[in-house]
Amino acid sequence: MPFSVWLTSHRRIEDVRAGAPDRLTLEDLRACLELLARSRPTRAALRPDGSTWVFRAGEELALAPLLWAGLRPNNGPQSGTIQLSVSATHPFFMANVFELLSLAALVNEELGLHAFEGVSGREVTVESHRELLDVEGTYSRELARSWQQNREQLHPNLRMPLEFPAGQQDDAPNMLMLRLEHPKPPPLAELLAEPPEGQEVEIRGPQAVWFDRATQAPVTWFLLNNPQEVLIWPQWGEAPFSRTAHSLFDVAVRMRARSGGRLIWNGEPVTPERTSWLQRYPELLGVELLQFVLLGWEPVTVRV
Repeated sequence: MPFSVWLTSHRRIEDVRAGAPDRLTLEDLRACLELLARSRPTRAALRPDGSTWVFRAGEELALAPLLWAGLRPNNGPQSGTIQLSVSATHPFFMANVFELLSLAALVNEELGLHAFEGVSGREVTVESHRELLDVEGTYSRELARSWQQNREQLHPNLRMPLEFPAGQQDDAPNMLMLRLEHPKPPPLAELLAEPPEGQEVEIRGPQAVWFDRATQAPVTWFLLNNPQEVLIWPQWGEAPFSRTAHSLFDVAVRMRARSGGRLIWNGEPVTPERTSWLQRYPELLGVELLQFVLLGWEPVTVRV
Protein backbone atom coordinates (compact mmCIF):
# COMPACT_ATOMS: atom_id res chain seq x y z
CA MET A 1 0.00 0.00 0.00
CA PRO A 2 1.15 3.58 -0.62
CA PHE A 3 2.30 5.77 2.25
CA SER A 4 -0.34 8.49 2.71
CA VAL A 5 -0.94 11.68 4.62
CA TRP A 6 -4.53 12.86 5.11
CA LEU A 7 -5.35 16.57 5.26
CA THR A 8 -8.66 17.30 6.91
CA SER A 9 -10.84 19.65 8.93
CA HIS A 10 -11.34 16.86 11.48
CA ARG A 11 -9.38 16.83 14.71
CA ARG A 12 -9.30 13.03 15.03
CA ILE A 13 -7.86 10.39 12.73
CA GLU A 14 -10.79 8.13 13.69
CA ASP A 15 -13.15 10.50 11.84
CA VAL A 16 -10.94 10.39 8.75
CA ARG A 17 -10.80 6.59 8.80
CA ALA A 18 -14.57 6.41 9.22
CA GLY A 19 -15.08 8.64 6.17
CA ALA A 20 -16.90 11.31 8.15
CA PRO A 21 -18.05 14.20 5.94
CA ASP A 22 -15.23 16.70 5.47
CA ARG A 23 -15.27 20.21 4.01
CA LEU A 24 -12.01 20.48 2.03
CA THR A 25 -12.19 21.25 -1.68
CA LEU A 26 -9.99 21.36 -4.76
CA GLU A 27 -9.17 24.96 -3.82
CA ASP A 28 -7.66 23.68 -0.57
CA LEU A 29 -5.69 21.11 -2.53
CA ARG A 30 -4.37 23.80 -4.88
CA ALA A 31 -3.35 25.91 -1.88
CA CYS A 32 -1.38 22.97 -0.46
CA LEU A 33 0.41 22.33 -3.75
CA GLU A 34 1.20 26.04 -4.12
CA LEU A 35 2.67 25.96 -0.63
CA LEU A 36 4.86 23.04 -1.69
CA ALA A 37 5.92 24.88 -4.86
CA ARG A 38 7.01 27.88 -2.80
CA SER A 39 9.20 25.68 -0.63
CA ARG A 40 10.82 23.81 -3.54
CA PRO A 41 10.53 23.98 -7.36
CA THR A 42 7.91 21.54 -8.66
CA ARG A 43 5.95 20.74 -11.79
CA ALA A 44 2.50 19.17 -11.68
CA ALA A 45 0.50 17.06 -14.13
CA LEU A 46 -3.27 16.54 -13.92
CA ARG A 47 -4.36 12.97 -14.62
CA PRO A 48 -7.63 11.79 -16.24
CA ASP A 49 -9.04 10.65 -12.88
CA GLY A 50 -8.69 14.17 -11.47
CA SER A 51 -5.61 13.40 -9.39
CA THR A 52 -2.33 15.32 -9.67
CA TRP A 53 1.20 14.00 -10.02
CA VAL A 54 3.84 16.28 -8.53
CA PHE A 55 7.41 16.12 -9.82
CA ARG A 56 10.54 17.83 -8.55
CA ALA A 57 11.48 20.49 -11.06
CA GLY A 58 14.96 20.74 -12.54
CA GLU A 59 15.62 17.00 -12.46
CA GLU A 60 15.40 14.27 -15.07
CA LEU A 61 11.67 13.57 -15.23
CA ALA A 62 12.03 9.82 -14.72
CA LEU A 63 13.90 10.42 -11.46
CA ALA A 64 11.70 13.29 -10.24
CA PRO A 65 8.33 11.76 -9.13
CA LEU A 66 7.47 13.12 -5.69
CA LEU A 67 3.84 12.58 -4.69
CA TRP A 68 0.26 11.82 -5.77
CA ALA A 69 -2.40 14.29 -4.67
CA GLY A 70 -6.17 14.01 -4.80
CA LEU A 71 -9.45 14.87 -3.14
CA ARG A 72 -11.45 11.97 -1.70
CA PRO A 73 -15.09 13.17 -1.80
CA ASN A 74 -17.17 12.21 1.25
CA ASN A 75 -19.42 15.25 1.54
CA GLY A 76 -21.01 15.57 -1.87
CA PRO A 77 -19.05 15.30 -5.14
CA GLN A 78 -16.73 18.29 -4.59
CA SER A 79 -15.74 18.29 -0.94
CA GLY A 80 -14.04 15.79 1.30
CA THR A 81 -10.59 14.83 2.59
CA ILE A 82 -7.30 15.48 0.79
CA GLN A 83 -4.98 12.52 0.31
CA LEU A 84 -1.26 12.91 -0.45
CA SER A 85 0.57 9.66 -1.20
CA VAL A 86 3.98 8.36 -2.24
CA SER A 87 4.72 4.94 -3.66
CA ALA A 88 6.30 2.51 -1.19
CA THR A 89 8.11 0.67 -4.00
CA HIS A 90 9.80 3.76 -5.48
CA PRO A 91 13.60 3.60 -5.12
CA PHE A 92 13.56 7.07 -3.53
CA PHE A 93 10.67 6.32 -1.19
CA MET A 94 12.36 7.52 2.00
CA ALA A 95 13.34 10.88 0.50
CA ASN A 96 9.76 11.34 -0.75
CA VAL A 97 8.30 10.46 2.66
CA PHE A 98 10.48 13.03 4.38
CA GLU A 99 9.34 15.72 1.92
CA LEU A 100 5.70 14.70 2.31
CA LEU A 101 5.83 14.88 6.12
CA SER A 102 7.57 18.26 5.94
CA LEU A 103 4.79 19.51 3.64
CA ALA A 104 2.15 18.18 6.04
CA ALA A 105 3.72 20.10 8.93
CA LEU A 106 3.87 23.25 6.78
CA VAL A 107 0.21 22.89 5.74
CA ASN A 108 -0.77 22.52 9.38
CA GLU A 109 1.17 25.64 10.36
CA GLU A 110 0.36 27.89 7.37
CA LEU A 111 -3.14 26.77 6.35
CA GLY A 112 -4.49 25.49 9.67
CA LEU A 113 -5.47 22.08 8.30
CA HIS A 114 -5.04 18.95 10.38
CA ALA A 115 -2.64 16.39 8.93
CA PHE A 116 -2.43 12.71 9.89
CA GLU A 117 0.09 10.19 8.63
CA GLY A 118 -1.46 6.90 7.55
CA VAL A 119 0.74 4.36 9.35
CA SER A 120 0.01 5.04 13.02
CA GLY A 121 -2.51 7.87 12.58
CA ARG A 122 -0.27 10.38 14.31
CA GLU A 123 -0.99 14.07 13.74
CA VAL A 124 1.79 15.83 11.84
CA THR A 125 2.71 19.23 13.23
CA VAL A 126 5.85 21.34 13.30
CA GLU A 127 6.67 19.74 16.63
CA SER A 128 5.86 16.10 15.86
CA HIS A 129 7.42 16.00 12.40
CA ARG A 130 10.91 16.44 13.88
CA GLU A 131 10.51 13.13 15.69
CA LEU A 132 8.92 11.46 12.66
CA LEU A 133 11.87 12.53 10.48
CA ASP A 134 14.54 11.43 12.94
CA VAL A 135 16.61 9.00 10.82
CA GLU A 136 17.63 7.14 13.97
CA GLY A 137 14.10 7.00 15.35
CA THR A 138 11.82 3.98 15.50
CA TYR A 139 9.35 5.45 13.00
CA SER A 140 11.94 6.04 10.26
CA ARG A 141 13.65 2.70 10.81
CA GLU A 142 10.34 0.85 10.56
CA LEU A 143 9.43 2.67 7.35
CA ALA A 144 12.81 1.83 5.86
CA ARG A 145 12.42 -1.83 6.83
CA SER A 146 8.97 -2.03 5.22
CA TRP A 147 10.27 -0.32 2.07
CA GLN A 148 13.11 -2.82 1.78
CA GLN A 149 10.69 -5.72 2.17
CA ASN A 150 8.43 -4.27 -0.53
CA ARG A 151 11.35 -3.95 -2.93
CA GLU A 152 12.63 -7.46 -2.18
CA GLN A 153 9.23 -9.00 -2.91
CA LEU A 154 9.07 -7.50 -6.40
CA HIS A 155 11.43 -10.10 -7.90
CA PRO A 156 9.93 -13.37 -6.58
CA ASN A 157 6.38 -12.15 -7.23
CA LEU A 158 7.12 -10.89 -10.76
CA ARG A 159 5.88 -7.40 -9.88
CA MET A 160 7.16 -4.00 -10.91
CA PRO A 161 7.46 -0.80 -8.85
CA LEU A 162 5.38 2.28 -9.57
CA GLU A 163 6.69 5.81 -9.32
CA PHE A 164 3.26 7.13 -8.30
CA PRO A 165 0.45 5.12 -6.68
CA ALA A 166 -2.16 3.79 -9.08
CA GLY A 167 -5.37 3.69 -7.09
CA GLN A 168 -4.40 2.17 -3.77
CA GLN A 169 -1.56 0.12 -5.28
CA ASP A 170 2.08 1.02 -5.60
CA ASP A 171 3.22 -2.04 -7.52
CA ALA A 172 1.79 -3.84 -10.55
CA PRO A 173 2.24 -6.98 -12.65
CA ASN A 174 5.66 -6.87 -14.28
CA MET A 175 4.98 -5.20 -17.63
CA LEU A 176 8.59 -5.75 -18.67
CA MET A 177 8.41 -9.52 -18.47
CA LEU A 178 9.02 -11.02 -21.92
CA ARG A 179 8.64 -14.58 -23.15
CA LEU A 180 10.87 -16.27 -25.71
CA GLU A 181 8.82 -19.07 -27.25
CA HIS A 182 10.72 -21.75 -29.14
CA PRO A 183 9.80 -25.35 -30.04
CA LYS A 184 13.19 -26.47 -28.72
CA PRO A 185 15.20 -23.63 -27.13
CA PRO A 186 18.95 -24.08 -26.69
CA PRO A 187 20.20 -24.91 -23.18
CA LEU A 188 20.48 -21.84 -20.95
CA ALA A 189 24.26 -22.19 -20.85
CA GLU A 190 24.35 -21.76 -24.63
CA LEU A 191 21.61 -19.17 -24.86
CA LEU A 192 23.17 -16.91 -22.21
CA ALA A 193 26.83 -17.54 -23.00
CA GLU A 194 27.55 -13.99 -24.18
CA PRO A 195 26.16 -11.43 -21.71
CA PRO A 196 26.59 -7.69 -22.36
CA GLU A 197 29.95 -6.11 -21.68
CA GLY A 198 30.70 -5.85 -17.98
CA GLN A 199 28.28 -8.62 -17.02
CA GLU A 200 28.65 -12.27 -16.02
CA VAL A 201 26.22 -15.18 -16.03
CA GLU A 202 25.19 -17.55 -13.23
CA ILE A 203 22.96 -20.54 -13.91
CA ARG A 204 21.15 -22.57 -11.27
CA GLY A 205 19.00 -25.28 -12.77
CA PRO A 206 16.18 -23.70 -14.79
CA GLN A 207 16.93 -20.18 -13.53
CA ALA A 208 19.78 -17.87 -14.53
CA VAL A 209 20.88 -14.29 -14.05
CA TRP A 210 23.15 -11.82 -15.77
CA PHE A 211 24.85 -9.73 -13.08
CA ASP A 212 27.11 -6.71 -13.03
CA ARG A 213 30.73 -7.82 -12.69
CA ALA A 214 31.77 -4.76 -10.69
CA THR A 215 28.87 -4.57 -8.21
CA GLN A 216 27.72 -8.20 -8.29
CA ALA A 217 24.16 -6.84 -8.54
CA PRO A 218 21.62 -8.76 -10.68
CA VAL A 219 20.66 -7.09 -13.96
CA THR A 220 18.47 -9.54 -15.93
CA TRP A 221 16.74 -12.74 -14.82
CA PHE A 222 15.89 -15.78 -16.96
CA LEU A 223 13.72 -18.81 -16.25
CA LEU A 224 13.15 -21.91 -18.36
CA ASN A 225 9.45 -21.90 -17.54
CA ASN A 226 8.68 -25.01 -19.59
CA PRO A 227 10.50 -26.91 -22.36
CA GLN A 228 9.33 -24.37 -24.95
CA GLU A 229 9.42 -21.04 -23.08
CA VAL A 230 12.06 -18.83 -21.48
CA LEU A 231 10.92 -15.93 -19.28
CA ILE A 232 13.04 -12.75 -19.25
CA TRP A 233 12.59 -9.92 -16.75
CA PRO A 234 14.69 -7.14 -15.17
CA GLN A 235 16.04 -6.62 -11.70
CA TRP A 236 14.64 -3.31 -10.42
CA GLY A 237 17.27 -0.81 -9.34
CA GLU A 238 17.51 2.96 -9.42
CA ALA A 239 17.67 3.23 -13.22
CA PRO A 240 14.67 4.99 -14.83
CA PHE A 241 11.94 2.69 -16.08
CA SER A 242 12.43 3.65 -19.73
CA ARG A 243 16.15 2.85 -19.59
CA THR A 244 15.39 -0.53 -18.03
CA ALA A 245 12.76 -1.18 -20.71
CA HIS A 246 15.15 -0.42 -23.58
CA SER A 247 17.83 -2.63 -22.04
CA LEU A 248 15.45 -5.54 -21.56
CA PHE A 249 14.02 -5.45 -25.07
CA ASP A 250 17.56 -5.23 -26.47
CA VAL A 251 18.49 -8.34 -24.48
CA ALA A 252 15.41 -10.22 -25.66
CA VAL A 253 15.95 -9.31 -29.32
CA ARG A 254 19.55 -10.41 -29.00
CA MET A 255 18.48 -13.78 -27.60
CA ARG A 256 15.94 -14.28 -30.36
CA ALA A 257 18.66 -13.58 -32.93
CA ARG A 258 20.80 -16.32 -31.35
CA SER A 259 18.11 -18.95 -31.04
CA GLY A 260 15.17 -18.10 -33.28
CA GLY A 261 11.64 -18.41 -31.96
CA ARG A 262 9.35 -15.48 -31.20
CA LEU A 263 9.14 -12.87 -28.46
CA ILE A 264 5.89 -12.27 -26.59
CA TRP A 265 5.05 -9.05 -24.73
CA ASN A 266 1.76 -8.50 -22.92
CA GLY A 267 0.25 -11.62 -24.47
CA GLU A 268 1.09 -10.87 -28.11
CA PRO A 269 4.19 -11.06 -30.38
CA VAL A 270 6.64 -8.18 -30.17
CA THR A 271 6.32 -5.93 -33.22
CA PRO A 272 7.57 -2.39 -33.92
CA GLU A 273 3.98 -1.13 -33.79
CA ARG A 274 3.21 -2.69 -30.39
CA THR A 275 6.42 -1.41 -28.81
CA SER A 276 6.47 2.04 -30.44
CA TRP A 277 6.11 3.53 -26.94
CA LEU A 278 9.81 2.78 -26.44
CA GLN A 279 10.66 5.45 -29.00
CA ARG A 280 7.64 7.75 -28.60
CA TYR A 281 8.09 8.32 -24.86
CA PRO A 282 11.81 8.42 -24.02
CA GLU A 283 11.14 9.26 -20.35
CA LEU A 284 8.17 6.95 -19.84
CA LEU A 285 7.35 5.95 -16.27
CA GLY A 286 6.26 2.46 -15.30
CA VAL A 287 2.96 3.80 -13.95
CA GLU A 288 2.40 5.60 -17.26
CA LEU A 289 2.86 2.39 -19.25
CA LEU A 290 0.45 0.61 -16.91
CA GLN A 291 -2.24 3.26 -17.39
CA PHE A 292 -1.51 3.59 -21.11
CA VAL A 293 -1.97 -0.15 -21.74
CA LEU A 294 -4.86 -0.82 -19.34
CA LEU A 295 -6.80 2.46 -19.52
CA GLY A 296 -5.60 4.19 -22.68
CA TRP A 297 -4.48 7.26 -20.70
CA GLU A 298 -1.91 9.38 -22.52
CA PRO A 299 1.44 9.60 -20.71
CA VAL A 300 2.66 12.86 -19.20
CA THR A 301 6.17 12.53 -20.58
CA VAL A 302 7.32 14.38 -23.68
CA ARG A 303 6.38 12.67 -26.90
CA VAL A 304 8.97 12.33 -29.67
